[in-house]
Amino acid sequence: MIFSKDVIAGKYNVIIKNLRDTQIRELKMFEMYLGDKLVGRVFYFGGRDYYKPWFEIDYHPWPREEGIEIELFRLFYESLEGGSKFFVTYNRDPITASLLERGYHPSETPLGKSLLLSGFTWFKDYYFAEGGNEGFQKLQANKPISKEAGKRELEEMLKEVRDIETRILIQRLIENET
Repeated sequence: MIFSKDVIAGKYNVIIKNLRDTQIRELKMFEMYLGDKLVGRVFYFGGRDYYKPWFEIDYHPWPREEGIEIELFRLFYESLEGGSKFFVTYNRDPITASLLERGYHPSETPLGKSLLLSGFTWFKDYYFAEGGNEGFQKLQANKPISKEAGKRELEEMLKEVRDIETRILIQRLIENET
């Protein structure tokens, strides 16, 4: 079982279809559905040696409109160990893409805010794929390695964020960590 739960928001069954191996032993690929609606194609790297597990989803952002995006991302968060990464494409999310293009911090975008509220505390924007194999534009969200590390990452993020509403949110998250 890849995920810790099989139901989101009390009504959407988490369904994995077309699970298959790739050319990398630890890397699996599958389609993720909530009920009968596609959420995205997912890559899951199970980890090897010092490489931590990670997920990448080619994301269809309809769960945001349904008010379940944070709970969906928590499912990924809870399935990862501390220090692991979660990559989410934003090519189908024009608001996030536009804000990032204009220089906003990832946490100031709709996608980044949902990732932040689901527990991730460090972000990187892959606005230009290096080498051609990385796929679409995406955000990298890291799960903190510890509670203390998460607090430090939030404090650093607070220095970079300009949007007052996001600053207040981050400050609240920092206070909850103490």
